[in-house]
Amino acid sequence: MKYTYIKDYKNDDKHRRSLNALTQKTYGFNFEEWYANGFWGGEYIPHSLVDGEKMIANVSVNLMDFHMDGIEKHYIQIGTVMTDEAYRGQGLSRYLMEKVIRAYQEKVDGIYLFGNDSVVNFYPKFGFVKSKEYYYTKRISSTNHVKKVEHLDVSNQANWESFLSAVKSNVGNERLSVNNFGLMAFWTMGSESIYYLKEEEAYIIAQVKGERLCINQIIANHRVDLETIINAFGNEIKRVELGFTPYETVGYELKEWQEEDCTLFILGKDLKQIEEKKLMFPLLSHA
Repeated sequence: MKYTYIKDYKNDDKHRRSLNALTQKTYGFNFEEWYANGFWGGEYIPHSLVDGEKMIANVSVNLMDFHMDGIEKHYIQIGTVMTDEAYRGQGLSRYLMEKVIRAYQEKVDGIYLFGNDSVVNFYPKFGFVKSKEYYYTKRISSTNHVKKVEHLDVSNQANWESFLSAVKSNVGNERLSVNNFGLMAFWTMGSESIYYLKEEEAYIIAQVKGERLCINQIIANHRVDLETIINAFGNEIKRVELGFTPYETVGYELKEWQEEDCTLFILGKDLKQIEEKKLMFPLLSHA
């Protein structure tokens, strides 16, 4: 191959900036602020091809340490798959995918990714199969709950640092919980969707959409009561949807998770448990 293969180069300014340029061009974001704040750790590993000094193709590996019903699982999530439009049709993504799979397949419990509709025929070439996820939702009875959560202003440095400290000591309030500090920091930098419940010393990443409450994750150093969290959002909430799999599901309706232009692909028998156990990867664990 006439191009140069490189990997794990976050501290190389030239290559990192070239990756940022290709990511910005392809997906509309980049990793520079994330890196500058010290959040790009060893869990995010780009595998790339360069033509001279230009980044032309990339497949990134995300090391994902989960607990599934209390059992440790070590998965790889593939993300930031992209090829510069001027270099497409040469099999560059295929080359990188095969290289990544060979490097990691025997070292982890499974490999997964979320692909968009335009590439649903691409990933099966490497042994990936489609899989399902499930989420929980329920209607909320009319009560007299008083709103107790406070919106967290992350532009306040003290608030932001307190939140990050809580993320580092988080125990996981999900049946499928993940420990990936860098990924959580990526999704919450500058976020307007973080709330704090003082009485539980818990942070809640959620969106309130009229009468609907969508909870993406709960961050605390102890197991919290989910109903207490929901009730703390006040009496206006009539329906709750969970972006993770809760421990207690009594009263909830189970539904297949369907996201527009997004399909879960898995590689490895262990990952079949996601569908079999009716679980979902926490929304904030998506790379």
